[in-house]
Amino acid sequence: MNIITIIPARGGSKSIPKKNLVQFLGEPLIAKSILQSLNTKSINRTIVSTDDTEISETAEKYGAEVINRPDDISGDEATSEAALKHVLNTLESTENYVPDIVILLQATSPLRKDKDIDNAIDLFIQNSADSLISGS
Repeated sequence: MNIITIIPARGGSKSIPKKNLVQFLGEPLIAKSILQSLNTKSINRTIVSTDDTEISETAEKYGAEVINRPDDISGDEATSEAALKHVLNTLESTENYVPDIVILLQATSPLRKDKDIDNAIDLFIQNSADSLISGS
């Protein structure tokens, strides 16, 4: 089964500039979500969608793939859904790759544990669900 994580991470932020790169427990905030995805047993690929060079470099340093997001879905009104669609369309058009399950991890919600992601995937598969959301 092909399971991917997509982590949307814009460079612009009005409230906290470069918030995805702010240090959190000794690492850039985005690194937490990347490492959680990479440590999840059933995830095959971890992809960061960004419009920012520094975020791209950090994501690659921590082991994620990067798909550069175009300007028209990178502004203040940009949605996570637009980033997801862009990544999925890019993977299909460039690699003929269509995942079976897509995991969305928000870089700004780093307080999950690796096992939480594994448990969510297991629950999703066991129940033949079409979607699952977790919040805290």
